[in-house]
Parts: sequence; structure tokens; C-alpha cells
Amino acid sequence: MLQKVVSSFAVVLFTLSLAGSVYGEEMTGKITKVGDEGREITVKSKGGKEVTVKISGSRTTLDGIKSRSELKEGQSVTVEHEAGAAKKVKVTK
Repeated sequence: MLQKVVSSFAVVLFTLSLAGSVYGEEMTGKITKVGDEGREITVKSKGGKEVTVKISGSRTTLDGIKSRSELKEGQSVTVEHEAGAAKKVKVTK
């Protein structure tokens, strides 16, 4: 019985680890660099983690701004990203 519980738990953990890689990551922080006319931004979290992501005009959803040209250094953002590409950028005022 205990072996079945442990095996089931291991399967659940494995499944959750796969789900995290499929859905990407989310990070909240401030924009420290805007490159290529808003096509790329670097975001630094309060904890010091930094990530640089590409912003696509067709594949990235923007929330709080109308276009990527409005992205500026110092703005607070939440970025959903996967493999270096932003899926969603939410600018908080």
C-alpha cells in the first residue's frame, strides 16, 4: 500500500514538473533595458534575477500599453515567457 502511495506521488510530481516547462515562467520586476525599438526587454526582479525576452508584434499580448514602443526603462511589469520569447507583458503603473 505504501509503495503505491509513493509511486503515485512520484508520478504527480513528474507531471507537475512537465506542466511547468510547457507553460513557461512568469516574472515580475522592472524593465532595466529596452532594445531594438521595444522588440526586446530585460527585466530584473526584486530578488535580483534578470531575464531578457523578445517581444513579438503578433505573438506577444500587451496589457497596460498599446504598443511595444511604449515600453520604457523603470516600468514595473509582469512577463509571461518561454524559451526567451514573451507571451504576455503586463505593465503596471
